[in-house]
Amino acid sequence: MKNLFPAQLLFIVCLLFSAKLSAQNVPVDSITGLITYEGVVEVKGVPAAELYKRANEWFMEYYKNPAEVIRENDAQSNKITGKHRFRISNPPDKSGNKGEAGLVQYTLNVAARDGRFRFEISEFTWKQLSAYPCERWMKTTEPGYNPVYAEYLNQLDTQTREIIASLKNAMMQEKLQKDRDNW
Repeated sequence: MKNLFPAQLLFIVCLLFSAKLSAQNVPVDSITGLITYEGVVEVKGVPAAELYKRANEWFMEYYKNPAEVIRENDAQSNKITGKHRFRISNPPDKSGNKGEAGLVQYTLNVAARDGRFRFEISEFTWKQLSAYPCERWMKTTEPGYNPVYAEYLNQLDTQTREIIASLKNAMMQEKLQKDRDNW
């Protein structure tokens, strides 16, 4: 039993250290101070209208209720803005159960130009009684800081990178159309 305690302690320290390292990898915009994931991806030879169409199709397929998510859909300027949320959970307790920690809302902007598209995911807010910016999770010296925030940042980073990977994949691949006239 005495040998089990140091092993558990080492495991917890490693878990917290890895969560803290992951939290340090969350990108923060130097001007706004907001957690911001952004990028420009080249898709050679694809016109802006087609990239806009692919982005719109991705929104329709990725989100269960895209009409609720999409806040702005401008075909003239090839831009789509959406707001959505994902669940985060508390670390597992002694029996291995993860309790729900709430919802994180974010804003996603996608814009297309000939041969490239730009995405930006920012304005992360933890849904509480009042708005709680997720950037506060990184302020380890604040009196209200809780070490579990590092795990929340890790989950935010993982979820956001999954969204980006899905978007990039959809934007890079041309969707095949079935030719109904060829029979």
